[in-house]
Amino acid sequence: MKFELSEEGKEYLEKGFPEKRLLELILEKGKEISLAEARKLENLNIALQWCKKRGWIEIENGKIRITEKGIKEKNKPTEFETALKKFSEGKGLEEEEIKLLLERKLIRKRLEVEIDEEIKEISPEIIKYNLWEDKRFKPYQVEVAGKIIYPGKKHPLRLTMEMVRETFLEMGFEEMEGPLVEITFWNFDSMFVPQDHLAREMQDTFYLKGKGELPKAELVEKVEEVHEKNWNYEYSKEEAKRLVLRTHTTSVSFRKMAQGIKNPGKYFCIGRVFRNETIDYKHLPEFHQCEGIVLSKDANLRHLMGIIKEFYQRFGIEKVRFKYAYFPYTEPSLEAFGWHEKSKRWIELIGAGIFRPEALEPLGIKVPVLAWGLAIERLAMFIFGKEDIREIFGYTCDLQWLREFNPLKRKI
Repeated sequence: MKFELSEEGKEYLEKGFPEKRLLELILEKGKEISLAEARKLENLNIALQWCKKRGWIEIENGKIRITEKGIKEKNKPTEFETALKKFSEGKGLEEEEIKLLLERKLIRKRLEVEIDEEIKEISPEIIKYNLWEDKRFKPYQVEVAGKIIYPGKKHPLRLTMEMVRETFLEMGFEEMEGPLVEITFWNFDSMFVPQDHLAREMQDTFYLKGKGELPKAELVEKVEEVHEKNWNYEYSKEEAKRLVLRTHTTSVSFRKMAQGIKNPGKYFCIGRVFRNETIDYKHLPEFHQCEGIVLSKDANLRHLMGIIKEFYQRFGIEKVRFKYAYFPYTEPSLEAFGWHEKSKRWIELIGAGIFRPEALEPLGIKVPVLAWGLAIERLAMFIFGKEDIREIFGYTCDLQWLREFNPLKRKI
């Protein structure tokens, strides 16, 4: 490998090293100078660094004082000066001397461009230095397939979430947010799910170590009263403090309603949820849910079904049907199914209902509240023509499909 002098190396050869020039400046003034006087020296910071490192100067109270060692070694060439002089004279350098010069950036690798009779690849140097003159370019095979490149892009699921967000905003909804880790008070109790309900068992819910903090005592007491009156058991505040990975984004709705909410009002939330479920083509233990609520004194089940149909029609899902369902905190409750053309079957899209009065009573809400929770991954199955959500999200995701996925080519 060949080297050449850098601009810094040329300057040091001509004017001397900054540290030696600083010593000369100090001795011209006696044995010390002020920092203000020293500032007229070029590369002062470099000079101070190396003089202090070698013990040639002391700095105190804004004064730079030369030491006895500095006086003694002023005229003695340093290893850098010796190596630079040898290099400039074309003498051979040891490996350590090359490292020294590279360390202070006094030399650099020499750029050498070798041109064959036939130029195969064009580089900036070939154009800059006119090295292409009198040379022949290798013919290009324009029909040969180029190297496949997989650029960074949005994940299809992220794209789906953005589309869902845009759709609800277009429909006049406001977005709300909440934590992934909840206390069971918000995840279950606040929405009138009894503390001995099967959905709260270990085989269905991911519990975490430790306890959280309950909200204001007034709200907790109202929830406790509703539970004991209607479910006929002794309510436990300690059970309400247990931490869980939220099993649904409905907890965000109840937090929002407890904080204060517009009436009438429309809200939605998109977030990750966790359930200890058996994995299959439409179930994952970790997935994304979109929660929505509508408050209005005139709201009814027909309105809820209309909102759901309108939402899915905007994604091209025309065939939607409903059936009665049961959820502990809504009555009436229903599920909506969409016809999946590729797999030729009805797939559950959403669970919905009207919050029970017992769930809303502690919050002081006296108007009907429509509510639903839809799985983003299942919606993505329809958008991207997939028959299994495991191909879209999780460790079994179809990597080849992700690599080839073009976000510009979609039906919606």
